[in-house]
Amino acid sequence: MAAAPPVPAASDGKRSLTDPRALARLKGVTLRARRVVDGVLQGLHRSPHHGASIEFAEHKEYTPGDEIRHVDWKAFGRFDKYYVKKYEQETNLQAFCVLDASASMGYGADGTLTKFEYAGVMITTLAYLLLRQQDAIGLVKYDHEVSEVLPPRSRINHLNHLTTSLETTKVKGGTNLEAGLNAVVEFSKKRGLVFVFSDFFSDAEKPFNMLRHLVGRGHQVTVFHVLDGDELSFPFEQMTLFEGMESSRRLLVEPKLVRRAYLKRVAEHQELIRKRCLDSQVGYALVDTREPPGEVVLRYLRANGPSKAGG
Repeated sequence: MAAAPPVPAASDGKRSLTDPRALARLKGVTLRARRVVDGVLQGLHRSPHHGASIEFAEHKEYTPGDEIRHVDWKAFGRFDKYYVKKYEQETNLQAFCVLDASASMGYGADGTLTKFEYAGVMITTLAYLLLRQQDAIGLVKYDHEVSEVLPPRSRINHLNHLTTSLETTKVKGGTNLEAGLNAVVEFSKKRGLVFVFSDFFSDAEKPFNMLRHLVGRGHQVTVFHVLDGDELSFPFEQMTLFEGMESSRRLLVEPKLVRRAYLKRVAEHQELIRKRCLDSQVGYALVDTREPPGEVVLRYLRANGPSKAGG
């Protein structure tokens, strides 16, 4: 099996927001995510969006009767209008992460994180950033059915529950994203953010009906389409035996004979998911597991400042 291409080094000689191969050598999602969080916070500090990209608090225009002590004076200086900041107990943001734990998510190129582990690092990073603002985050895991639901909580110790759940999960079975999204509908008490992490190796029609339903209920939905570098580049050179991860099928293949057709099919599948997201008013991000997960999180945060991410 060919090695994945190296991740470009940052200008200071260190890996930019942590090389996935370096993360794979660390044990436990907590330690991996801590490295990524440090990099993301540094990235936000260097960014012109510092202090905005992860600030989800809402404001409303001041009206007589509002307490003066809640006036956001920075907003007044910027807009020359009085705005009152709405606090956690009033409008605490709620987010749900919907995570594919089917067998195909257990694939990872030699020496790298599996797709499930990579998604787990991203989820833990987002959870840390939300919880430090006292926003609430929950988790839905599914394979052929919903395997676990952690309702949204805003206490920082909720992070331990999330990481324990991620670290003890054994990927298995087929994929039923529709069931995972139904759980969000059942457990969400108000509109908020919904992050979906999946490789989408299943029928996508029914899940997108549910995604449109969530958008219609006022949720802001983002799909992170998680694919391994091997799946995107098909780097195999020698005769290779491929085994189905969600079936018993086995296929002996000469890679050079099928590479072009395979890459065309993968590109078409990826474009189909992207287009269905666009048509459903769902955010879409292709996640290549060869890229540092912190870079993916940063791109999301920079594109979703308070006016976009907060709804």
